[in-house]
Amino acid sequence: MISEIYYSPVYCGVSKQLNLSDFGFKNSNIQCLKRFLNKNSELKENKLVKFIERTYYYVKIAINKYSNAFSNHLYSQHTLFTILAMKIYTKSTYREIIDFIDVSDIVKKYLRIKKVPHFTTIQKFFKRLPSKQIREINHLILSLNDIKADIIALDGSGFTNDYADKYYAKIRQKERKSYIKNHLTIDVKTRLILYYQTSRGPKYDTQFAKPALRQMKKYKPHYIVADKAYDTEPIRKCINEELKAFDQIPLKKRAKKGQYRLKSPTIFRHKIYINRNNIESIFSVIKRKFNGTNHSRSTQLSNKETKLKNTIYNIYRSTQIN
Repeated sequence: MISEIYYSPVYCGVSKQLNLSDFGFKNSNIQCLKRFLNKNSELKENKLVKFIERTYYYVKIAINKYSNAFSNHLYSQHTLFTILAMKIYTKSTYREIIDFIDVSDIVKKYLRIKKVPHFTTIQKFFKRLPSKQIREINHLILSLNDIKADIIALDGSGFTNDYADKYYAKIRQKERKSYIKNHLTIDVKTRLILYYQTSRGPKYDTQFAKPALRQMKKYKPHYIVADKAYDTEPIRKCINEELKAFDQIPLKKRAKKGQYRLKSPTIFRHKIYINRNNIESIFSVIKRKFNGTNHSRSTQLSNKETKLKNTIYNIYRSTQIN
């Protein structure tokens, strides 16, 4: 008889706007989960241990224990995802992270395993991992944190695609010119990523601004902060009319028309605009701590790798604010 644990409510629901009730949790259970996280963070002083525990905990709620009811059930998806997150967190290769886990009985205990999987098991798991599941884990993290998002910032940055040796690529003139453009929308107060989009670059940031802004309606922000690249009349109109917020975007010198563009100098506040530095700090943390170079060979996997880094950043950040 197949246990219910194989089938997560994530795949049974119709609505794509997920919250904890979609995972089968009531308000009383949500408070218990938050208390558990707060208590757990006090007990675990080691940063890596806190990261492992928090990652395993989020994944256990958000995705199925096994990808298929007829799999061999040697390793759960919770364990495999946590190992994949550890690989990115420690900036290791697949072989290195398996060797590290193999000599650490403490890590095995937190991963709920006795035998370490082969490194190709983690590779195959990453290839078949749906991007939808990565986003659902991110939704769960945001649901467990009280986000008011009075000030929201958005920006984009490039992540290099390369797995070859830099010296070899240079002398053979085979350096990659394309990259993955990572577009983030963040809450300035908690410095959590509220929404992200990835695509093969180069592409203009403005192409992703309006879809990202429309995802922010539920937070009811007061200010939207962005740099001059977002100084267009349609973006300002979306902020003012659809979000009912104030745009804090510097005006380009050549601006000569547009209702909201010409009105912007009267509502622009430099003290609010300097909060945009928070999104630059987040890009810096992701690239410095989790590596700004994607080593996946295909564009599809590079996109997924960038999305995974965004979600892992939110897990890492949640261990600091809780």
